[in-house]
Amino acid sequence: MLAVANVEEAEALRQAGIQEKILMLTPTRNKNEIKSLIQNHIILTIGNAEELALAKELAKKYDEKIEVQLKIDTGFGRYGFLYNQIEDILEVFKLNKMVYISGMYTHFSKPIDEKWTKKQFERFLEVVEKVKKAGYNPGMLHTCESTAFFKYRYMYLNAVRIGSAFQGRTLVKNTGLKKIGTFKTTISEIKNVPKGYNISYSNEFKTKKNTKIAIVPVGYMDGLNRKNLRDSFSFKDNILSILIEIKKLFKDNSLKATINGKKYSIIGRLGMYHAIIDITGSDIKENDEVILDIAPLQTNENVKREYI
Repeated sequence: MLAVANVEEAEALRQAGIQEKILMLTPTRNKNEIKSLIQNHIILTIGNAEELALAKELAKKYDEKIEVQLKIDTGFGRYGFLYNQIEDILEVFKLNKMVYISGMYTHFSKPIDEKWTKKQFERFLEVVEKVKKAGYNPGMLHTCESTAFFKYRYMYLNAVRIGSAFQGRTLVKNTGLKKIGTFKTTISEIKNVPKGYNISYSNEFKTKKNTKIAIVPVGYMDGLNRKNLRDSFSFKDNILSILIEIKKLFKDNSLKATINGKKYSIIGRLGMYHAIIDITGSDIKENDEVILDIAPLQTNENVKREYI
């Protein structure tokens, strides 16, 4: 079966003719979204009584039996019933015939930390046992995402949720995964500029000698050099960020492009839709292929995909 993060993904799969079961991992209270999920026969995630009541109301309104899975918060602090709110969880199983509970799951907050992950896992199993003891079937059980999949085989239960591993990325080293996706473009124009010539916006970069440059039609809107904003604001992480920036002062931090098997520096401020490459001393020609390091998830969705 498949899992998606938002309604648009679920709708796109159904419109493409995908008939397999699809689990919507993000709970929603938006009535229009729930209506679409119900009518497209998507499995809803339920994380509290309010979401359940709304789902039941709409299922009755549209005369559709809905399938749901319960999200249990074992220490992530995001969606889901708190693991110690067992009475609220058991209450969900006392439903009318409009709702079918097909599974339960949780999400690990720091899967690289074995001690903490084991604690979350044990909390989840305690909930499962209490549900069974009360006479209910918890259905499909799953806890592992990509990193946990490689680290904790005994936590697999009935299913695993593979996300970033599809792209060859995980926090676990030596998994045998390979990066997927190569971003390719071609050179639009080549020109020679003199020493001291301004390159790109803000006059921040000037050539130190006569320079041969190549222009490619790719910029930050396409995902090039799209920076991940820091998602942690602890004192420790602030200090680490400062140290990383200081280290950058002592090495070549220029963006690189690969042309004919050799790396060249991207110079000047990156444009929205264009970049400029220093190809001085090369025999590179217009329309030659250029390979850029852009992660698939950061690549603009309008960029053409070719599957081989």
